[in-house]
Amino acid sequence: MALMTKINGLTFEKNRPPHVMGILNLSPESFYKGSVLDSSSILDAALKMVDDGASLLDVGARSTAPGALNISKEEEKKRLFSALDLLSDQISIPISVDTMYADVADGALNRGASIINDISGLKADEKMAATIAEYDAGAVLMATHKKPGDPLGMSSVFSALTDSISTAERAGIDSQKIILDPAVGHWIPEKTAEYDFDIINRFEAFQSFEKPLLIAVSRKSFLNSAVLKPANERLIPSLIAASIAAYKGGHIVRTHDVSETVEAMKIVSFIAASKKY
Repeated sequence: MALMTKINGLTFEKNRPPHVMGILNLSPESFYKGSVLDSSSILDAALKMVDDGASLLDVGARSTAPGALNISKEEEKKRLFSALDLLSDQISIPISVDTMYADVADGALNRGASIINDISGLKADEKMAATIAEYDAGAVLMATHKKPGDPLGMSSVFSALTDSISTAERAGIDSQKIILDPAVGHWIPEKTAEYDFDIINRFEAFQSFEKPLLIAVSRKSFLNSAVLKPANERLIPSLIAASIAAYKGGHIVRTHDVSETVEAMKIVSFIAASKKY
């Protein structure tokens, strides 16, 4: 099913190279230590991602990887807000913020962010949907029932996303500014890699929502079940998984590796466009 929409100046349509979302990681607790930045390096990293072809940036200050050390909201705000103060006047592309909490989102949107990436699908904080709507911001909603990424199997993923869309629209979030994330990753112990590979294999099914689809596979541990590599050696597996999902209808690729992903998405776009010959 064809999609044609715009969110924060970004156009999503068939046969257009998927947008690349660069990850700016402010969390030392992250599973991928090579991606961690601090206030002294985040602006340079952001500017390089823009130069490398990123269409938008996703800033996160709390690791959401299963088993990661939990931090307070005050610490999340401290890390995040200082970074946004540095970025807001220097970055010309949309900035997304990865958080589950409404007060963190409020502070971020007040500092120049224009999209909230909520891995709980608006279910961790009952005030989140209203906060996003108040700012007329974009929303990335990840498939979640009770815990982030807990749906098992495609029908459960569809159900979780449908619930989050309903919550968003009831709160007044613009339905044209909703982006969906099917929640690839080992979010809960019961979720084996087979579930993740199945999501990627059937990614085209999510086009039925008629909303932009986020591909978030970068260096994640589910890839390790196939290639037996640590996070710092999962670039090629990440590019392959992202390319397959993009070919099957994904619109945004969230990645630690912008330059390589931009090149991969150009090839995906050319292959997809060749279907008409």
